[in-house]
Amino acid sequence: MNTDMTPKFLSLEFHTHFFPSLLWSRLQPRERVQRGFPSTLEFNVSHVICCILIILGIPSAVNNKSFIGWAVSGIGAAGIAVLLINSIVSHKEPPSYDCFLSGVFFFFVMLGLTSGIFVGTLDHSLSFGLLVGAGGLIAGYLIGILAGLWLQYLGWLALIVNLLAGLAVIGMFAMDLMLLSGFLS
Repeated sequence: MNTDMTPKFLSLEFHTHFFPSLLWSRLQPRERVQRGFPSTLEFNVSHVICCILIILGIPSAVNNKSFIGWAVSGIGAAGIAVLLINSIVSHKEPPSYDCFLSGVFFFFVMLGLTSGIFVGTLDHSLSFGLLVGAGGLIAGYLIGILAGLWLQYLGWLALIVNLLAGLAVIGMFAMDLMLLSGFLS
């Protein structure tokens, strides 16, 4: 998709023509030329190892007040901080719609909708839940567009964030179905 002539964000053309066609092109199951961030295997493996170190170290540090637990989780946290800084520094281009993070966008849209469903379930009011859900949907749409652009500054780590956000959308959708089934029964 050619995004050289991007309409202004607050224009009607942006929200009725440009952005829907951008999302549609990002969701098409076709082979794409990889644009964006070079994600190498060693960075991803290092990130997983650091997360595992934190997960293994924190219970021992908190429950047993173990120095080794604190050291292991500290090494994991420092490793994640170094990888985050490396990822941000590696990103040289300004954010563009060519590398738009659609998983992050859908995460914020779904988060707005989920908040409305949750509030409606808590208050036992379908009309209030629909009202808050509509407001959350609009806020999530606008914040999602901005987040899909600006989280590109994370560099190669943005691909992992985008994937995790897409998985969270599936989880929120399942939770919404459970909340609605309990509310409507």
